[in-house]
Order: sequence, then structure tokens, then C-alpha cells
Amino acid sequence: MFKITTVILAAGKSSRFHGTKSKLFQDLAGLPIIKHVVNTAKKISENDTIIVCNNKNINELKLLLPDCKLVIQKNQNGTADAINSARNLIKNKYLLVLFGDVPLITNKSINKLISNFKKNKNYASMISFASSNPYGYGRVKINKNKVISVVEELFASKKEKQIQTCNSGVMLVNKGIFFKNLKSIKFSKIKKEKFLPDIFDIYSKKQTPFSFVLAPEDEMIGVNTLKDLNKIQINFQNYLINKFINKGVIIHKPESNYFSYNTMIEKGVIIEPNVIIKNNVTIKSGSIIKSNSYLEGVKINGNCTIGPFARIRPTTIIEKKSKIGNFVEVKNSKIGDNTSISHLSYIGDSKIGKNVNIGAGTITCNFDGKLKNRTIIKEGAFIGSNCSLIAPVVINKNVKIAAGSVINQDIPSNNLAIERAKLKIIKKK
Repeated sequence: MFKITTVILAAGKSSRFHGTKSKLFQDLAGLPIIKHVVNTAKKISENDTIIVCNNKNINELKLLLPDCKLVIQKNQNGTADAINSARNLIKNKYLLVLFGDVPLITNKSINKLISNFKKNKNYASMISFASSNPYGYGRVKINKNKVISVVEELFASKKEKQIQTCNSGVMLVNKGIFFKNLKSIKFSKIKKEKFLPDIFDIYSKKQTPFSFVLAPEDEMIGVNTLKDLNKIQINFQNYLINKFINKGVIIHKPESNYFSYNTMIEKGVIIEPNVIIKNNVTIKSGSIIKSNSYLEGVKINGNCTIGPFARIRPTTIIEKKSKIGNFVEVKNSKIGDNTSISHLSYIGDSKIGKNVNIGAGTITCNFDGKLKNRTIIKEGAFIGSNCSLIAPVVINKNVKIAAGSVINQDIPSNNLAIERAKLKIIKKK
């Protein structure tokens, strides 16, 4: 079998990234950057994935990536030294090298690399990309479709700087040959490190040069600065938007919307502008999400209308043909079929049956200062405007609650409940 160990290099200090936390843990569409890379690696290597880290990020990585092996690069002596740190943990014959700050690489590109590697007699293959603005990237020098060397920007001649084929750093190698050649990499006095791209020149001189494949530049962008992070966020959102549009989702003004990595939207859904969709959201066919709505951890079934300006919070299920209107917040609740909550309401920790109407301004008072309590509203109930339902409470079938009522006890089926102070009209003097 063709088994591959993946090593992800994640020992850098993020010195150019001026965020409050490491770039590896920055959110990218609902998932830390490093987690995107690991998820890609696991499709190739399953749990045979090794993270090379440093003594400052290892504890956070252990919590985030419990299924990965972690090894510390003891000294910051460059990428060649980093990969050498993982040597004793690599059990398979073949080794894939990825980078913890390059989250957009796809399995399509990696599988292309694997196919190329097999054609190259399983010696070594790398991913390169073409860039119209290659400044800052290592330039790949090629002869007869083989890699002769990679020249860094700092050392490139004027002619070499015209080369537009760039090094991604991603490579697939035979472990035994690779580590023998790795020993030949010398410490650079200028860069003060052992530089992994020197490996290409070593292979070439031994008449076993790397082959290469081309991948899209957008996949190979690394996060070094906050500007890079913004660029990657935009690229990933564009990827998600195109995926949904190709599936048959209508997205109005797509650049104004935000989607998460695991958002699931069926064909025939309409997304209006300025909609934010966070993690674990499913939207079924025929539903419309109106402008300025915020969804997280919710399942919206078919032919529902949400918003505008609705907020739906985690562990909520909206059943078919229901309406959650403007300035309505729903949290940890199940809303039955053909139910309407149209205006200015808060529904929390509730179970609402089908064919229920919730009037404007109605709230479920779910928190008693210590515990969250449940509100149950059964089929066919009608709740008038500006009602307060003090949980725990059960509103049974076909109950009508008069507007302005405060309900603090269960109401039997087919009854009208009204709770108001008597109206007084006092004549002016």
C-alpha cells in the first residue's frame, strides 16, 4: 500500500503577524487556520499526521488537535531543522510536507502531486504555482520539466527575478532518500538557519531531481500578516459562495455575506444581503434568509422565511413553512411547522408546536436567576402581543392568550387566558 505520513510545520513564532494570538489559531470561516490544514492532511494520512511546533504553542495545539502527534522544534534553526525534528516519528516510507499557515490547499492539488510523484519513480515531487507578481517568493528554476533549484528573493539575480514559477514549499518525498539529502543542507550565515528549499539543488546534483505540478496561486497563500489573513478570508468566502451558487443557491450581493466552513445550504434557497451564517447551520430548499440576519447552530427546514434582522442561536430547529420575522431572537428551541413569530420577540429554551402564532413583543422568560427553564406551547395556540410567558410553563392546544398577559401557570387546552390590571379612566380636573 502507498501510505503517507504528513508533517505539518507549525513552529514559527508569527513575528510578522501582529495579532493578539498566533496566526495558527486565527478563525477562518469558523475553524482555526491550523485545523483547516490538519483536516486536509487527514484525508491523505488519517491519524498519521505530525505537527512540528514550538514550546509556546504546544499546549494549545494538544487541546485543538488531540489525534495528531506533536513534536517540538527545540531551536529555531529553520525549516530544514524543523522537518528533521519529526524524523523519529515518521513510520511510513513516504512523507508529505505541509505548512500550518497555508490553509487553502486542497486535496485535489495534493492528489495531483501524489500522481506526479508516482510517475517520478517515487523519488520526490513538489507543488509550484505561477504568479504574476512573484516578489517575495522563491523562484523555481526548471530544466526539461525537472526542478534544478529554488532561488530565494534575497539571492535571486535580475534574470531569476523574472521567473514567475514559485515554490509553495509543499513536497512529497521518499523518507529514506530525503533525510540522507537533508544532512547536506548547510547552515546559512545570512539567514541564520538551515533552509529547506536548498534540498532541490541537492537532489538535482545527485541526478534525482524533483518533478513538479502546478496548483492555483490562491491555494498557496500563507498567512504571515494581518493583510494576508484578510486576503485568505476573502478567497475562502469566494470559494464557499461559488460552491453554493453552482449548487443552485441564489445569493444577493454575495460579497456582503459570510458563510462558515461547514454551512449546508440546499438548492433553491435565497440569501439576501448582509447575512451572517456561523458554524453548524443547515438551510433546506425553498427557504429565504432576509437581510441582516444572524444564524448559528440552527437547522432551518424547507420553505421557511427568516428575517430581516433575525437572530437564531445554537441548538434551534425551525420546521417547515415557519416564519421568524424582524427583530426576533430564537435560542435553543424547536419551532413547529407553519408557525409564525413575526416581530420583536424572544423565544428561548422552548418547544413550540405547529400552527402557532406568537404576537409582536412576546417573550419567554426562561431564566429565573439560577436556572434556564422550558416553555412549551402546543399546536394551534395563539399568543397575543406583548405577553410574558414565565417558564416553566405549558400552553396547551388551541389556547388563546390575550395581549399584554403575564402567564405564570399552565393553561389547559381550548381556553382563553387573560391577565391584566383593570383599566381605570380618571377624569381630568
